Amino acid sequence: MSSVKTLPLFLILAGLVACQPLPQPFQADSRTKASSSLVRPIGETSIFVPPVAGLPAGQGAALAEALAEALAEKEVAASALARSRLSSTLSVSLEPRGDDTLWRWAETSLDGGQPQAGGRPLGVPAARLAAGDAGAVKQAAEVMAVAIAARLSEHTIAATQGAEAAPAKLAVRECQGAPGDGNRSLRQAMREILILGGQAPLPDPAGADFVIACEVQVWADGPASERVTIEWTLLGADGSRLGEVKQANRIPKGQLSQSWGTTAHIIAQGGWQGLSQIIESRRRTRPALPPAKS
Repeated sequence: MSSVKTLPLFLILAGLVACQPLPQPFQADSRTKASSSLVRPIGETSIFVPPVAGLPAGQGAALAEALAEALAEKEVAASALARSRLSSTLSVSLEPRGDDTLWRWAETSLDGGQPQAGGRPLGVPAARLAAGDAGAVKQAAEVMAVAIAARLSEHTIAATQGAEAAPAKLAVRECQGAPGDGNRSLRQAMREILILGGQAPLPDPAGADFVIACEVQVWADGPASERVTIEWTLLGADGSRLGEVKQANRIPKGQLSQSWGTTAHIIAQGGWQGLSQIIESRRRTRPALPPAKS
């Protein structure tokens, strides 16, 4: 079964309203810290944080959102707003204990592992959290994020040390459907990213563990703009679809009708970000890589 690899919805740039200038293709909007939606995959998170148990519904959701943001600041991709088939779940519960609060957490990951911690003092009264005190919520989220990020880092290192050391053998097909020189440029950009990362792609897909394919669609979105979607697909050695990375954006009409230039590299970087996570996930959850086609 294939899966769609994307990132949290809060990283997607909102569509521009009428009468505003169109952004340059795939460049970040200067008004937001989020990068362009074509630099990063859309819609999926590595870790989903549901409302924190032990608080009223609204306060539990608010603390979950604050925790997800605090984790993201520590390079742990997390969201309380979006999830998908590739998301693990981070469950947090609170228990009042006098003037303090005990908290517990557990992450249910794709490989079945559950790094977790028992009750530990939070240093924030449960009553303040239940009342929605903004300062208390921020303080609690930071305390939790520090502990969780450290534990997840330990778990990731242990999993990596136990994984197969040899890198996956990859091949890249020429893209389809792109205007201008996009089909060739996107493939070349992805190949260069793999080479720079020490995973030079094979010239013949028949010997690869995974094959990267790409399809582009462009359609009119108004008199002066177009919509662009790019779907990177990870294929197994037998041709099966193992996952997809989808990217999308609104651009000035005809912007990509000739040379894609550095735009192809920006897009390929975002695509590889998602594809590499899919590959890593599959290699952690399988005893061996899929057999190469003979």
